[in-house]
Amino acid sequence: MKYFLVFKILILKMIYLNISFLKRNISGYPDIVKNFEKSFARFIGKKNGLTFCNGTSSIEAAIYALDLKPNSEILIPSSTFHASIGPIINLNFVPKFVDIDKETLTIDCKDLENKINENTKALIIVHPWGYPCNMDKILEIVQKYDLKLIEDCSHAHGATYNQKKVGNFADISCFSLQGNKAIAAGEGGIALTDNDMYFFKMSIYGHFNRHQKEIDQLKTLEKFSKTGISKKLRAHPLGISIAKVDFDNLLQMNKYKQDIYEKIDHLLKNNQIIKTLKLNQNSIRGGFFGGYPLIINELNNIEKVKKIFKNNRLQLMDYPWLLHHKMPIYNTNECQLSSTENIANKLFLLNIPQFLNFKFKNFENCLKEISLEFD
Repeated sequence: MKYFLVFKILILKMIYLNISFLKRNISGYPDIVKNFEKSFARFIGKKNGLTFCNGTSSIEAAIYALDLKPNSEILIPSSTFHASIGPIINLNFVPKFVDIDKETLTIDCKDLENKINENTKALIIVHPWGYPCNMDKILEIVQKYDLKLIEDCSHAHGATYNQKKVGNFADISCFSLQGNKAIAAGEGGIALTDNDMYFFKMSIYGHFNRHQKEIDQLKTLEKFSKTGISKKLRAHPLGISIAKVDFDNLLQMNKYKQDIYEKIDHLLKNNQIIKTLKLNQNSIRGGFFGGYPLIINELNNIEKVKKIFKNNRLQLMDYPWLLHHKMPIYNTNECQLSSTENIANKLFLLNIPQFLNFKFKNFENCLKEISLEFD
């Protein structure tokens, strides 16, 4: 059945793409875009949805919408793609880097609370590789210190915490729709919010003249109603037409991937050399971006381990992110994040094929060889 689903998705994408092209839905905001925004927002549990040309732009628009004072600090993990961090700099705010929990690789809530001061105004969290953050603790902290919260859900389409979709918890949540994501427009993004003022400010930031009538009614924003701030960051309707197919089939695809991940979890249960990530309590993975995350503790022999994977026709990808807190472009202060720095050498992503034909026998053989080699 899973192969049939993959083929169905590919065929439907071709059909929707051609229909959109023939209908000349190649710019602006045709129904395919507006319906996608509404459906996506409803699925996550938010009131408003607004598409963008990429996830980075959605984060930048979200930060703009919060209307923070100049030079405000925004807390963010260093262990993420730089597209989550760059918008902070671009809007003249200050990123303040937070460590990750060594077992879950989600944001470390103890370090998070320790980093808060009078200049801290917002927090951006990331649900890495589709593993949800500890939202109970995060919500407790943002409420205690009156912080604005942005969820970067780009890895975690359809993941849940306490039976709520990730993206449901924040003032604004952002999803990438880039080509390797679970819902893919080729390039694209979407921002969600319950707050109408945030919604219209995001529209002003990247969608000039889209909501002119509504913005005319808002006295504080009416000067922007015709022009916005003259940025055009809208999504391409052809991309949204193919993202719609992924969206319609997300839950079924997540189910198949969840089955694969749970089998890998079981195979790694008592392994001392290769560990899996710990899931935060009450979490269910989703989106599954990047592949299955592995922590390999045999660092002195890592090249041998990687060779064993390769010989068993299993593809490992190195930890993909930079140590942003060590980079002058993002941070000029001395900053040590022990778990972030430690994991950069130990985390690898095990590729899950597009057709979901993961070779469990090869993986079992791989683990046996590693055990014989290093135990």
